[in-house]
Amino acid sequence: MKRTHIFLFIILLLGTILRFYRITSVPPSLSHDETAIAYNAYSILKTGKDEYGIPFPLLFRSFDDYKLPGMVYASVPAVAAFGTTAMGARFTSAFLGSFTVLLVYLLVHELFSVSGKSRQYTPDVYALSSAFFFAISPWHINFSRQLFESNGALFFLTLAVYMLLRSLRSIRFLWLAALFMGVSVYFYYSVRLVLPFVILVYWLINKKTLALHKPVTILSLCLFVLTILPIGSQMFTRGGLERVSIVSLVNDPNYYKWKDVFIRFYAAHQNPVTKLFFNQKTALVWTAADNYWKNISPLQVFASGTNTYGLQHPFEIPFIMVGLLFFISFPQPGKWLLIVWFFASFLPGALSTNQPNALRTLLGSPFFSVCSGIGAVQILKSIDERKRLWYGVVPFGLMLLYFLYTFYQSYFIVNPTRNALAFGDGYEQMIRYVKMHESQYDRIVISGYYWRPYIFMLYWGGTDPETYQKTGSRQGWGKYVFTGAEWDKNEIFLYDSSFDPGTLMLPKPAKTLFILGRLEYERNQERYLHLDTISGRHEPAVFIAASLKQ
Repeated sequence: MKRTHIFLFIILLLGTILRFYRITSVPPSLSHDETAIAYNAYSILKTGKDEYGIPFPLLFRSFDDYKLPGMVYASVPAVAAFGTTAMGARFTSAFLGSFTVLLVYLLVHELFSVSGKSRQYTPDVYALSSAFFFAISPWHINFSRQLFESNGALFFLTLAVYMLLRSLRSIRFLWLAALFMGVSVYFYYSVRLVLPFVILVYWLINKKTLALHKPVTILSLCLFVLTILPIGSQMFTRGGLERVSIVSLVNDPNYYKWKDVFIRFYAAHQNPVTKLFFNQKTALVWTAADNYWKNISPLQVFASGTNTYGLQHPFEIPFIMVGLLFFISFPQPGKWLLIVWFFASFLPGALSTNQPNALRTLLGSPFFSVCSGIGAVQILKSIDERKRLWYGVVPFGLMLLYFLYTFYQSYFIVNPTRNALAFGDGYEQMIRYVKMHESQYDRIVISGYYWRPYIFMLYWGGTDPETYQKTGSRQGWGKYVFTGAEWDKNEIFLYDSSFDPGTLMLPKPAKTLFILGRLEYERNQERYLHLDTISGRHEPAVFIAASLKQ
């Protein structure tokens, strides 16, 4: 076995361990979106229909946010193998994330292997270094350990760009690039903003070859169109536009602030210049630019991007700077595919609300690691070979150990504890409690104080999809009744003291169990008799089990 293969195996093993280690307990619970994707995968597995009884849909209605189908269908094998468990939900994302490390290696290796001046560089070294930094990337590790649609999109987009680079040497790889680009569209909405720029740049740098190989070019274009045609037909339906409208920039509170500032400024300085530059449209552009900067700012990238840690390790800053300078001067035109891919990946963040958002911009994560990998090699090469061990390798190794330990503390110790409730901590324990005591009650009312609880009962409770499709709804089935979350319209909201929970009870002598959020119970505790306290893995007293006082 070549030494390169040994190093690559070690890097892939490291990347896999970081994505699978304690995956069922860190984060401490499945989020509502993870649970929804996983249960719909389970429903497809068992019945060939989604939770609403629609056969093999291209858009999954879910919480009326109409999720794309890629990750649901990709999760079916894992759910079949591991059941309705945390591993069943998260395996697919971690698996794709681990293999994306290999794709980064192949991507950089191909970039440095193309004939020309780049022959002076050693592809293996740059590719291994880039793959290593991506293997330890906090940004990618964070989203590989949960069932996120963007992680699947990143895998197929990286595979597509790799095939585009291969096609610069051999045009026959173009049809594979077209296929994988089309597949990526089925996973996450952000891809739609990135692909046009990647395709345009590819055409600009390779148009002469494309013109010489028209049959392959036309075949690839047709394959891409045929691949996206099914989902494309759904993009402009009510469901297809629903998610876009929910997160649209026009709903961003920052846009309202900028618009108000611009309107007031124009009112105070009414002239043609201020009318041109201070209006609602320029406020929208300013908000988009501000959101773009928030996502790419050093504070986001190196300090707070993953909540308690950055998107990249702070010690990578000099490597990224050197790598970026080298990358710009690199003679291979294929580099523009990666550069445009990177800058376009922040457009979904710029054009949507609630920023910065590391999930919507995840598609840009490989570029930072590629720059780090290239920069680290260049810095080490600049050190005298006789001093390289003590002036390069040893300091780097010490920094690496320190920041990996810091990341471990942040991600595996601090973050799950500090943000346990946000991760859905307590739902699995609550469902387990309810299932244990359900035979004692004729009706069980579960509050939606934190989020719509029905999806957790479906997944953690192992509810038969066929039964649910026939008799169930978000509001309940069998003896279960689920109340609404605060933001739900026309739903029961138990936090509201004016609502009489007695209307949810069956006539006596039927017994009813209420599962309430802690603050919900405390606000209305004069009505309820406390039965038990249900804590999550880290969050204490998430739910209160109670009965209504007579």
